[in-house]
Amino acid sequence: MADYLTQRGELAAGAGQLASLFREPTPQGQFNRAGQQLLLVLGTELVHRRTPLCP
Repeated sequence: MADYLTQRGELAAGAGQLASLFREPTPQGQFNRAGQQLLLVLGTELVHRRTPLCP
């Protein structure tokens, strides 16, 4: 995410009519994304723990 945020301005400048796709994320958007990523990691960990190891 840090790499994207540093390159965001350059990407927007080169995107023409699609520049709005590279708008700066809002604090609420960043919070939501962090929550989604946390749930993904927790879910992956829970699935991994339930998967039996092959002998």
